[in-house]
Amino acid sequence: MRRLQPEHHPEEAERREVKRGVKMRLLSMLLALMMLLGGCTAIGKTVEVGDVVTVSYIGRLEDGRVFDTNIREVAENPVVQKTSSFKPKMVYAPFKFRVGAGEVIPGFDEGVIGMKEGETKEIIIPPEKGYGNWSPELTQVYPRIQHVDVVEEVPMDELAKETGQTQFVKNTTIPWRYWKARIVAITPDTVILKNEVTNLTVNTEIGPLEIRREPGIITMTLTPALDAVVNTKYGPARVSFVNETDFIIDYNHPLAGKTLIFEVTVDSIEKAAS
Repeated sequence: MRRLQPEHHPEEAERREVKRGVKMRLLSMLLALMMLLGGCTAIGKTVEVGDVVTVSYIGRLEDGRVFDTNIREVAENPVVQKTSSFKPKMVYAPFKFRVGAGEVIPGFDEGVIGMKEGETKEIIIPPEKGYGNWSPELTQVYPRIQHVDVVEEVPMDELAKETGQTQFVKNTTIPWRYWKARIVAITPDTVILKNEVTNLTVNTEIGPLEIRREPGIITMTLTPALDAVVNTKYGPARVSFVNETDFIIDYNHPLAGKTLIFEVTVDSIEKAAS
């Protein structure tokens, strides 16, 4: 007996084709949604404002000298030239910060936006996006040589500020300048001191200070080292000029007025909560 062949219905075939097309479109939409929501696996995370990023970096000036890095191999390489303000770190580790939160200089903040995990990029930062322009108003001229009377009258508020004491008693000895002084008299507004010092040399942050006592007067002569850094209440300051009579302390940031060139690698990205 001959085997019966199924009958062909065009309408049913067309319905099957439509269903197949709908399934394919749904599958494509599902894949696209997965790539959008979790698709960082396929297209890679990109740094956006609010993300927490971990980076490795080398910071150089235009002349190639390194002023900062968190990469030990660079920091400890004696062949790599470094600026006078370069400070070795106790621990070298990737640097973490939140993008757009003002935790780093503006140019660095803006430069990492759009980078992907594992990407390395050169970021060039002008002074206005870094540590600002250099200002002559933030420099101060000081004399190298100062003279102090062996017996001197000091305003009480100045003495209190310098010594941290609020009460002074006649004929007692207090620490003063680089030596000790005896209080010989007290007025309502001043304290009269007799400086008790002999010839000596004191090592200061910026250089040796020679102290010489002569009849009735004390001479202090400072020999500051050029580019020496001194810590002040305004932050680190630098000796920028020295001659026979004067020296200049520059209170500008050491990188003020400099174009900064960073080589940055994004090690990881923690996406901001949506």
